[in-house]
Amino acid sequence: MTLAKIYPLVIALAVGAAAVSIRNTAILAAPTDEAAPASEVDMTYFYKNPSPERVAKLIVYFNTLNQLDKQSAQPPTIGFLAAAFQRYPTDIDKMIPEGLSATMQGIVATSLRLAGQDAKAQLLADHLRATGAPAPDLRYVPLSLDAVVAAGPSEFDLLWGASFASGDPRYTLKILDHFAAIANVDGNFEDMVNIAHSYGTGADMHWVAQKRGADKARELITQSAALWALYSNSLQHEFIRSAVTKYIAAHPEDAASKALVALTQQYGHYDIAKVTSIVETAPGKHSVTVNVAYLSHVLDDLWRHAGSYPVHFQFPDDRPRAERDVSAISGLLDPLSPNFSHNPPLHLRLGLLHTIGFNLDIPGSLDKAVTAFSTLLELTPNDPQANYQYGAFLAATTRKGEGIPFLEKARSLGVVNADYWLGWSYVAVGEKTKAIANLDSYTIRVPSDQNAVRILDAVCNDKVKFEERKINP
Repeated sequence: MTLAKIYPLVIALAVGAAAVSIRNTAILAAPTDEAAPASEVDMTYFYKNPSPERVAKLIVYFNTLNQLDKQSAQPPTIGFLAAAFQRYPTDIDKMIPEGLSATMQGIVATSLRLAGQDAKAQLLADHLRATGAPAPDLRYVPLSLDAVVAAGPSEFDLLWGASFASGDPRYTLKILDHFAAIANVDGNFEDMVNIAHSYGTGADMHWVAQKRGADKARELITQSAALWALYSNSLQHEFIRSAVTKYIAAHPEDAASKALVALTQQYGHYDIAKVTSIVETAPGKHSVTVNVAYLSHVLDDLWRHAGSYPVHFQFPDDRPRAERDVSAISGLLDPLSPNFSHNPPLHLRLGLLHTIGFNLDIPGSLDKAVTAFSTLLELTPNDPQANYQYGAFLAATTRKGEGIPFLEKARSLGVVNADYWLGWSYVAVGEKTKAIANLDSYTIRVPSDQNAVRILDAVCNDKVKFEERKINP
């Protein structure tokens, strides 16, 4: 039995709430401060630092969200709480605070049922009915998370929520297996890759219905959401990446594997003119609007190919297209940057754009990146990601050691991955002890990064050699 009877399936050209966008996790570290207010980031990275107390904080946070009245926003919360209740069965009463809204109580009741706590679920549902409030019909809710079938967007989002609460790949594999069952037949995978590449771009999807018919188009669009979420979340979470990687290795000839690989390796095609729009607000006066969603979507794709040096493109025409896109976006946004003083996130995106440009050897990108990050830090000197991204950028240039203060500050503000670039930076300035301490910290936390392990070994054995690349002025 699926959840379709409780939550109508919403077919949309957008990834569900649990499929957090790449840009958020590319520039956000998992929170480490228990005193900090709860947020969606706490939910997404809960499995890294779990506790019953964090669950209680998140329930309070969820209770304040207006969008929980929208049924499409409920499944990831239900899946998350179900896995959390399953994880801490003896702490359930302590995790559920008083004064929850009727909507939140219904969500908790459904989550309890999925966690195998049927008696508690029925008690809460009965209480809601006794007060005249809407109550979930638990007869249509599976008796466990393992019984949930990955049939559509609601179930996908529920399973992503369970994944983030548990760090358990079996929920991801439910989504992957269902996606593969569709991708592996009827030549579907090529259309699914093209659909997934269109997410966030505002592209017209009528071509799918014209080519495949309305019913088939609906199915392909739904499964393409699963494809995009698998790809996106694999970039953010090692346990998901491991599950996807193992699937591809075990099924190298399957169309589903080819779809996952294609989405990972190909740089997309974008209409850069959509980044900005100009309207005449009065005779002779114009206003420019930056389409932040579209800009972020392009930057996400650029970053995974050229966010570090050397850059990596699978297809021969990808790099020239990326270079043209970076230059075109720079031409649109650089003249507008003086107007970004009240919008630090745009300065951050500008800094990331020119970091990519620097890695692509686009002339002038070094100075533009320095200007963007410096302006950003003047506006928000204590922003963790502003410090981290600027420090990491400086560490990758010939400006040896200049990024250390920013990286140290970023780490003090909770950006744990700063230790990787701090290791690099301290090697560059000859402080071997500090370099080893930082790289050792990173490799213990991220043992799957074999490149970092090799770097640490080279530092310990004095086998590091820096070769400075020529930088375009």
